[in-house]
Amino acid sequence: REVPPLLKGMAHVDILGVEVLEPTAKFSDELKFEITFQCRTKPQEDLEWRVVWVGSAKSEKHDQLLDEVLVPPELGVNKFEYVVDGPDPSKLPASEILGVTVVMVQALYRSKEFLRIGYYVKVDYEDEKLREEPPDVDRPDPALLERNILHTEPRVTRYLIEWDDIGSSASAATVSMEGVSQDGFGTSTNVASMDGIAATGQPENAAANPV
Repeated sequence: REVPPLLKGMAHVDILGVEVLEPTAKFSDELKFEITFQCRTKPQEDLEWRVVWVGSAKSEKHDQLLDEVLVPPELGVNKFEYVVDGPDPSKLPASEILGVTVVMVQALYRSKEFLRIGYYVKVDYEDEKLREEPPDVDRPDPALLERNILHTEPRVTRYLIEWDDIGSSASAATVSMEGVSQDGFGTSTNVASMDGIAATGQPENAAANPV
């Protein structure tokens, strides 16, 4: 399988794929990702992974850090399944629960982000009749909602950071992997932007299941 060109050549670590497991699920269900990366040289410290749910297009204060975990990297190909809790609907603006938002998978080394993968997520009523005629309520009932992660259209941003033996750079490259398969592999790339989408929040308990 071919790795998207802008994911190659990073210091120490190449991200080979991020697969969204169960892209369509109930709103409050766990989010599941299978992450594959390759270490060409062994980093001196663990890699940090985070999953962030963007709660509002208007303010970062509603973003939720769903989970973060430290993964010890091994030389060669590494793969693990990352399962996190869904967002807390009580912390989301009532007017922005339904519609399109973003969930992000972030990779960091020594607290410096070197990769961000964003997926658009559509949230709507699970029942077709409710979608056609939404209830007139102040806040949608999360038990009646489903989410659909648009896993075939990730937005990938790569940041150049300071690794163990390489200087730092502030530049970044963003790529839209149009037409890629669910596991994130593909060859077609177009420049895109996710300006204004930021990650905030406080750390919560994390769990990663090595495969």
